Amino acid sequence: MRTPNEFAEQIFEVLSFSINQACNEQDWYHVRRDALAYGFKQTDVSTTSAYGQRFDLLIEPGIYLCLQYRSFDPSGPFQNLPVTNKFELTFYTENGKIKSHQNSFDDPVAANDKSIWHELSFA
Repeated sequence: MRTPNEFAEQIFEVLSFSINQACNEQDWYHVRRDALAYGFKQTDVSTTSAYGQRFDLLIEPGIYLCLQYRSFDPSGPFQNLPVTNKFELTFYTENGKIKSHQNSFDDPVAANDKSIWHELSFA
């Protein structure tokens, strides 16, 4: 049988893999599904300028995992930047942060569409 620390480590590794896969596929829902399957509690932490979700799992007192997802538009005036999606997974014990894993991806920019539609003129 695994110790609580080993169990937390296993979940950390699975979710780290899931985060990397989500960034490759540009789809955060796989990470959400995996976190909820392990029993994480989901909380909406969105603000007026960003969509955010926080997932918390208490393995036992003193052993804790936290997954944070944030999606936001970094564009400013006269800029058209892609939406940025960031993940941070952190493993805590009563002694503090043990380790964390971060990764991110940018949404594809529709304005950079290379199809022939931009060549059509309706004038």
